[in-house]
Amino acid sequence: MNWFIVEPALSLLMVIAALVLFASSLAGKKLDGGGFWPWLRRILEASVNAILFLGLLWAFRMVLNNNSETFFNTHGSRNEASLESAYSIWGRPHIQAELAVTHSMEVDIQEEIPREDPSLPPLYRTVKQVQTVPQNSIRSFRGNAIMTLSEREKGYAYYSGFILQADFQYVVLNDSTFRTNADFSFPLSPGQTLFQDFNVKIDGVDIEPDLRFETDRVFWTKPMAAHQQIQVDISYTSRGMDYFYYQIPIQRDIRDFIFTLRVDRLPMSLLNYPSGVLTPTEIQPTEDGLGSILTWKFDRAITTTGMGVALIQPEQPGEKVLRVLASSPYALTMLGAMLALTLLILGLGVNFLELALLAGAYCVQYMLMAGLSDYFFGFWGSLILGAGLTLLLAFLLFRKHSSRLLKILLLGLVAFFTLVYPLSGLLTDLLVWNSFDSLFQAGMIVYLFILAVFVRSKIGQIPAESQPPLPKVSNPG
Repeated sequence: MNWFIVEPALSLLMVIAALVLFASSLAGKKLDGGGFWPWLRRILEASVNAILFLGLLWAFRMVLNNNSETFFNTHGSRNEASLESAYSIWGRPHIQAELAVTHSMEVDIQEEIPREDPSLPPLYRTVKQVQTVPQNSIRSFRGNAIMTLSEREKGYAYYSGFILQADFQYVVLNDSTFRTNADFSFPLSPGQTLFQDFNVKIDGVDIEPDLRFETDRVFWTKPMAAHQQIQVDISYTSRGMDYFYYQIPIQRDIRDFIFTLRVDRLPMSLLNYPSGVLTPTEIQPTEDGLGSILTWKFDRAITTTGMGVALIQPEQPGEKVLRVLASSPYALTMLGAMLALTLLILGLGVNFLELALLAGAYCVQYMLMAGLSDYFFGFWGSLILGAGLTLLLAFLLFRKHSSRLLKILLLGLVAFFTLVYPLSGLLTDLLVWNSFDSLFQAGMIVYLFILAVFVRSKIGQIPAESQPPLPKVSNPG
């Protein structure tokens, strides 16, 4: 019953073909006498024909399913397990959050000294306390990131990797009237495997000895005089997969902000963005026209939405072949059902040997695609070679039929399911595929309807004198 839920149109067509074949077999047998046993024998023979028809289609369908699964084992290994393994080696999506700056200062406060006798006057002592000095310290930002695409291979699958060169320049101001200690915290992209040439400079001076490291964070402290302004330059080289994302995680007054992201080998027409990303202010092609330069500019803005780009997943080895192979069992079943209905509408019986030979010839096309596409001919070469051989075998199988109409119909169906229908596996858009499938099912119904009307019109054109005379009924009166 699950088959009817997953493939309702195909299941219904097979059932209809089997029922029509059963009824045709039942009506075409002459009874050898009356009684119960001749009727039972007639029903059993018709049932065997219907079951044999379904069994043949199911058996060759299993052959194509096995062919597709075998090909998938070495060409469809992009799954969660292999993706996590690739992440652990090459790095995860790169998420870079903004530098955080917190100002604080020590102040003297009077703290009451506990006393045993409450009646005595209170005594106080002066203690130091650290207090936060709220302010919007980052006055300007210039960011430059260069993504060099580098596809990664894990098992039999390819993944969208990249090498990232990042350079961030922050202008930080202590806009208070106090001398403060500025605590700087620069987040690192979570779960990344490598940061190379990591460098932090303040006003051009390397502060490597002052840096402290925690999990996914680098921090340091610098005293700043009242109204002092400094420039913090942070640069590094890293790597990642899938997408890059720069974000201001906490709402603030964003001033004089310019972030430029350069991506090689990703043209403007193929740009895609991670979820929740602002559209760039400007988009330009690279000098060679193969990549894109994205720029975000803000001034006096407030946002926590990020800026970045998502990479297109590379085409997997044999991806087109795999999509065609996945549709082959469906195509074979449709072909078998349509051939059977065509023969039955024409008033002919279904030759199960011919049906089995044709199903075997149809399987040849997809077996050749699975076996040769990786080596000699590629997708299109293996498709043409397999289709040509299948059509040749079908022609040799049907060429002895005396009816020219029958040969045209049978070879036309084989040609459609050999040359046209396999290409539907290349439709990746779900809306387009649903439209094609609906038109295909409507086309099958129209084909069967027109064929039935044509056959009935031909029967109606038989001259009356050529028809057998009706039996005369005597009048007893």
